[in-house]
Amino acid sequence: MPEPGPRSRRPAGQTRALMLEVAVERVKAEGLQLDYANIELEDLIRAAGVPRSTVFRIWPDRAAFVADLVRALFEADPGFETGFDDETLGFVEQALAGSADVASSPEEKEAALREVLRAAVAHNMAAVEDTVAWRVYRTMSAAVSSGDAVPGGEEIRALLSEIVGRYLDRMAELYRVLNAAFGLRMRPGVSERDLAVAVMATIDGMGDHRRINPELIDGPRTVALGVEGEREWHLAGIAISGIHTAFTERIAA
Repeated sequence: MPEPGPRSRRPAGQTRALMLEVAVERVKAEGLQLDYANIELEDLIRAAGVPRSTVFRIWPDRAAFVADLVRALFEADPGFETGFDDETLGFVEQALAGSADVASSPEEKEAALREVLRAAVAHNMAAVEDTVAWRVYRTMSAAVSSGDAVPGGEEIRALLSEIVGRYLDRMAELYRVLNAAFGLRMRPGVSERDLAVAVMATIDGMGDHRRINPELIDGPRTVALGVEGEREWHLAGIAISGIHTAFTERIAA
């Protein structure tokens, strides 16, 4: 967090950056409350050491500031938009480079794809849930869908729609790559983006229940889904593997 500095002659751009920096650090430490009660402009102005008049020229009210803050939080964590953290993305890319070529029969290709999904989902459920961007997304989603009046709710809703749209586009492209690598295509009537929406909804729902009862979701399941035999799966991995199977079909040789 920056040390408070002189309040005069500070450019508006610098004031904006300092205010958002202080607020981002606060959210990292405390989270973002549904009513934004921990985001008080006067308090942040004192902490950032910036001119009050400049702040209120940039943001006329707290709702406008929170909208900029939410965007800053997501921009600071690009892993949310990709759907995977860097380590999981690296794993998927490595699997794509080798698994599809090694597998020869359709059954082996399907088994190789299941292994990619099994490992990637298990790792990502733990990694992404703990990121600031994901926690903010869940908080803001709960706020705008609660039916209660939320300061700047429509602007926050539009911002979340924009961010989630980019996330879904990125995931749809990933599914195109996975399907091509493993000899699959989407079934008539559904698209890769539909698949991304279904997967996102599943992860969201499991994430909600996970906060209430972690063992209900995270407890390992040992199950055989194909020729590869029994494997230890995260429940989300089983669900996503099933969704992917329902949405895709083999490309005829």
